[in-house]
Amino acid sequence: MKNQTIYWEDLIEGDLREGGAHAFDADAIKRFAREFDPRPTHLDEAAAEASFFKGLSASGAQTFAVWARLYWELTPDWATQAGTHMRDMRLFRPVRPGDVLKLRLTILAKRPHPLRREFGFVDSRHELFNQSGQPAFQMECTMMIERRPATS
Repeated sequence: MKNQTIYWEDLIEGDLREGGAHAFDADAIKRFAREFDPRPTHLDEAAAEASFFKGLSASGAQTFAVWARLYWELTPDWATQAGTHMRDMRLFRPVRPGDVLKLRLTILAKRPHPLRREFGFVDSRHELFNQSGQPAFQMECTMMIERRPATS
């Protein structure tokens, strides 16, 4: 059964939503790296151990991709149209095999679209925390979201 659609009007500044979980393992880290970010720190344990990171770690691109999946899982009923601005992305620590990341999303602000009445903008902070509660990733994002359709 599909949940009720969440429109721009339904989102409240200051609301916090948490959910999802994604576990990383060495094989998935290497598979992603081979295709998208073939650096030794993501592909080879010995090279990664000798690096600044002192061990195998997921690519920042993979961490971002996991964020995208967790965001979708947390907000499948939002009438989202598009991300319009992603900024201040930060990677706080390496994501290692065995790490499990969870998403926290905070609504920071919202405003109507200046030209298109059927849309509004929502500014939000997105944070990924590992299984120990340590921050791994953060960014702020502006999403364009449908407004509730007018009823006759």
